Amino acid sequence: RFGFGDSTGIELPGESKGNIRNLENYRRTIQFFTASYGQGITATPLQLVNAYSAIANDGMLMKPRIVERIVYSDGREESSDAEEIRQAIRPEVARQAREMLGKVVENGHGKRAGVPGYRVGGKTGTAQVAKSGEKGYEDDITIGSFAGMAPLDDPRFTVVVKISNPKDVIWAESSAAPTFGEVMKFLLNYYNIEPTEPIKE
Repeated sequence: RFGFGDSTGIELPGESKGNIRNLENYRRTIQFFTASYGQGITATPLQLVNAYSAIANDGMLMKPRIVERIVYSDGREESSDAEEIRQAIRPEVARQAREMLGKVVENGHGKRAGVPGYRVGGKTGTAQVAKSGEKGYEDDITIGSFAGMAPLDDPRFTVVVKISNPKDVIWAESSAAPTFGEVMKFLLNYYNIEPTEPIKE
């Protein structure tokens, strides 16, 4: 219901749908269960940010847009209207999920994604990389990611950071999470979003 395994229909060529076929038959193999932590399936960063946006938007999955509005040199404007796809989860479930994501940043492995003065919610991801041409995973190659939103009580932005094969670190909490924090801090400051929390000294 979050759109994994489907194209989003974004206005760009070459979009991948990802692959969640291992979820089709839970009795088939262990791969159904390993999918719960991301193995045996694929998803795109766009799908991931769109799913987090649905959580931020009280469960409503929206069609992503590259351009919100075009302003022509003669003053004419052409807008791209927001388009609802479906209610992926109930609003109360989305709010519960946001609170859980907030705890990851406040007390868990996502502390370095925090932005002083704002409640931030999100989750780290550290993916193994499948070997090419043979079974198994590479020993020393990972993909670090952090997906999240802010301000948590009334989200304005969702961001996904993906770092392929980060050097000198293994876990996303040391690579993607601090990068996410810097990007989110810039967005909140640039758009003059009022702080929601007292800044701790």
